[in-house]
Amino acid sequence: MNMITKHLIRFTVSAMILTIIFRFSLSYFIGQQITYLIIVTSIAYGCGMYALGYFFGKRERDSFLLYDIGFRFHLATYLVCNSIGVLWFVVGMNSVNENISVVFYTAFYWGLLLIVHLFIYLRLKRKYSIKNIKRDELFE
Repeated sequence: MNMITKHLIRFTVSAMILTIIFRFSLSYFIGQQITYLIIVTSIAYGCGMYALGYFFGKRERDSFLLYDIGFRFHLATYLVCNSIGVLWFVVGMNSVNENISVVFYTAFYWGLLLIVHLFIYLRLKRKYSIKNIKRDELFE
């Protein structure tokens, strides 16, 4: 079964674009030390990522037969957000007031939550193979 679908690829590309726009905005507002716009930008980014996940996740759920609790989208989001965050500093696009340690702390704690999500995903995947049908009831 192909776990990388067209909806996941479209979500990932859209998340990359939104994350790059967010990083530009965040770096600018941090450099200018405009706190309220940092907060507004962060909230807008969070809402935008949620909307992307909801939109593509709903389409994915309608076309993907296997039971999935969004782990693939969560993993894609984790990789996109943190890799762009690190690359932002490697390329030198950060403002003077930004510190790369924030990206590493975020990646670490988010990674812990991602591991919890993985365990839940694997546990439920063992129990359900196709949308809300238990494995032992599949061929009855």
